[in-house]
Amino acid sequence: MAKKKDTLKDLNEFMKSQSTESRDEKEDYLSKKPTQLADVEALKVEIQKLDNLPEGTLNEEEIANFILKVSQSHNLSSRQVLYRVCEKVLEKQKDKEGSDIILENLIVFLQHQDLIIEKMKS
Repeated sequence: MAKKKDTLKDLNEFMKSQSTESRDEKEDYLSKKPTQLADVEALKVEIQKLDNLPEGTLNEEEIANFILKVSQSHNLSSRQVLYRVCEKVLEKQKDKEGSDIILENLIVFLQHQDLIIEKMKS
């Protein structure tokens, strides 16, 4: 008959065998200053440029109308068309930042969420 393992006892033994150095390293790490900071000033400048543009300069209204028209003509959800447009824009970017990757993942999640909800309705 196989010996029964006690995971909690094993974990307890492992934790006892750990040295106290890890605690010292942790405290030392927490007292360190960050080595790399986000370039917040560059982001502020970019946002300010967008805020300073006159209303409609980016053709937001025309783009929104076009997305709605395409979605209606193909009998699709306007969100799904928007997601696909966002994917294409993100694909064409050369330098991706962390927020771009998060946006890509969010788009994939939302696309699948819509499909699941649609499937449940039918």
